[in-house]
Amino acid sequence: MRFARVPGICLLGVTLLLAWSMTAVAVAAPVLRMAEVAVTFTAPVACDVALTVEVGEAAEVEHRLELLDGTEVGRLEVMAGQVTGEPRDIGRTRSVRVVPAAAGAPYTLRYRVTQAASRAYRCPLWLPTTPTDGRSHRVELAVTVPDGAVASATMPAFAWTGPRGTATLPHLPAIVIVPFARAGEPRPWDISRVMDLTALATLAGSTAWFLRRRRGRP
Repeated sequence: MRFARVPGICLLGVTLLLAWSMTAVAVAAPVLRMAEVAVTFTAPVACDVALTVEVGEAAEVEHRLELLDGTEVGRLEVMAGQVTGEPRDIGRTRSVRVVPAAAGAPYTLRYRVTQAASRAYRCPLWLPTTPTDGRSHRVELAVTVPDGAVASATMPAFAWTGPRGTATLPHLPAIVIVPFARAGEPRPWDISRVMDLTALATLAGSTAWFLRRRRGRP
């Protein structure tokens, strides 16, 4: 006995095959296996960065850096790899493409960032566009402030030993913010204070609105 072909079943088979193929490609997409970042603030508006990454099986990796008005980036060096083409600006970022010495091998970007005075204590990182897995803590950050300076209310939070702070994260942040001051200097812009003031202002506004509503009731 012969069975008639059912077009719907064939179409279902093709759909499942395509879905499987797309899943296989997604699984095989490179992810950031490891990152080590060393940030040295030489002044409130200047930082030197050494960023070492390992992107699994990637033959070329694009990096993006936040580029706001007044931000200058220079002294770019790549160790164990090379830049292909010229860095180019895309929107509010600067893009650079790096070819590791071998596919999936670690390489290091070194560069300096100078910010406008209004963006002091911020240091942007040249992020690879490949994601982390979001589970393993393979991102190590170290930040150093000038001798005699004390940092407060940083983002992300660091564990401090003298002028050096360290942190371990599951992902690579786009920027680090490290307000610092030497003894006797005015305390710089404080993230926690801003958040506290915002929370208090919101609470005060909500309370005033609630009291006005109650007074208006018969």
